[in-house]
Amino acid sequence: MKYFIDFEATQFSGEIISIGCVDETGREFYTLLKPVKMRHITDFILDLTHISREEIAAAPDADTAFTAFLDWLRQDETADFYCYGDSDAVFLSRTRRHLKTFRAQLGLSMILGGLNDFSVDVKKHFGLKTSIALKKVVAYYRGGDVEQTHNSLADALFLKEVYEKSRNEEVVGTPFPEYRSGANLPKIKKLIKAVKGNVRMEFTSYGKAADWVMSEQLSVRDTVNDKTKSKVCSRIVNAAEKERPYCGFEWSIEKPQDNLPAAQ
Repeated sequence: MKYFIDFEATQFSGEIISIGCVDETGREFYTLLKPVKMRHITDFILDLTHISREEIAAAPDADTAFTAFLDWLRQDETADFYCYGDSDAVFLSRTRRHLKTFRAQLGLSMILGGLNDFSVDVKKHFGLKTSIALKKVVAYYRGGDVEQTHNSLADALFLKEVYEKSRNEEVVGTPFPEYRSGANLPKIKKLIKAVKGNVRMEFTSYGKAADWVMSEQLSVRDTVNDKTKSKVCSRIVNAAEKERPYCGFEWSIEKPQDNLPAAQ
């Protein structure tokens, strides 16, 4: 049995706060989880997921949630789990250390042991040189823009849709030219990456990265100036060097050897 799964988690500690899953027949599972420490829930995550602090406070703990998930699984079949991106495995590993009961540990371990990152398959399917956001692939198949609410069940359903539509598809042309390599593209000297869950952004300069942070992540639209932009650039560099999140994203700086296009 194939299961398509997604998680939302606390911003810095990476503790799971919601599980969304759908199996290949369409059966659905969804629950919120209360983290060990409520103070780990930031306003950024609440705004991103549209979950209230009160809803999370009233949710079952991780032991109860993963036990319920184990009961929901079809026990008589081999379980293969598909996620999108490499963050879900990190969230599972960080949450597992808080579990106390055997059945909850078994439920989580089944997911972790059978987890497949389908973003790798999507990348190969379209012949891309860099990973692409799940939302963009869904929009491609639907033929128009889609709204991503960062609800774990909604994202699991997105993933199931992409899996089913890509399985027997023969790709014609170049659906995502900005993610492919090309001989005539300008050489990129620096690639700044920002990653959070299924959201992956790439920039070819600190200035472009700072512009995106200021326009999309910070409430500084009325006070943007060169000094503000310089501070944001410094914080991006600092976050990448010290491997610490900034604005909820993990940052890295690379010097690509290939002639790669940027996504932004």
